[in-house]
Amino acid sequence: MKTTNILIPTDFSLASLNAIIGLVKKHPEERFNITLVHFFKLSDSEAELLMLARRSREYSLISDEFEDQLNDIRKNFPLQVARVHAEFFYGNTVAMFKNFLEARGIETIACLDCHEYKQLTKSSIDPQLLVQRSGCKLINITQAPLRPQIDENVIAITLPQLQTQQI
Repeated sequence: MKTTNILIPTDFSLASLNAIIGLVKKHPEERFNITLVHFFKLSDSEAELLMLARRSREYSLISDEFEDQLNDIRKNFPLQVARVHAEFFYGNTVAMFKNFLEARGIETIACLDCHEYKQLTKSSIDPQLLVQRSGCKLINITQAPLRPQIDENVIAITLPQLQTQQI
């Protein structure tokens, strides 16, 4: 079984993990090395650029719940998921992104349909434009949520109808 190197853009929300589940269900006969990537614009600060290779504070943005769900995916799909890990892309040009893909041997990018990527920091950028212009093979994934999602902004309350009597 050939192993495909694949990139999945992520905001480290549990919903973004649906891309992995959708991918392995859509391609059950394939094996994947999956790189989950969050996108940051490149800083203008020389000091930050010099320390870029040593940065680790972004890993604190990954929640324990996200890691737990990722471990469950590793356990549930050991034949399809050879390796899955998180990385960060720093840049805002297509050329930089193509170099990033080439350096990691990424052949395919899988994206969730209708997923709005949340900004983790003020430096986070939406990956859609770079992904679309990368020239890389794209797989669009439509997948039901891992767990039912409850919209915290909508609460429905049903009250019994009161009947009034005239005396």
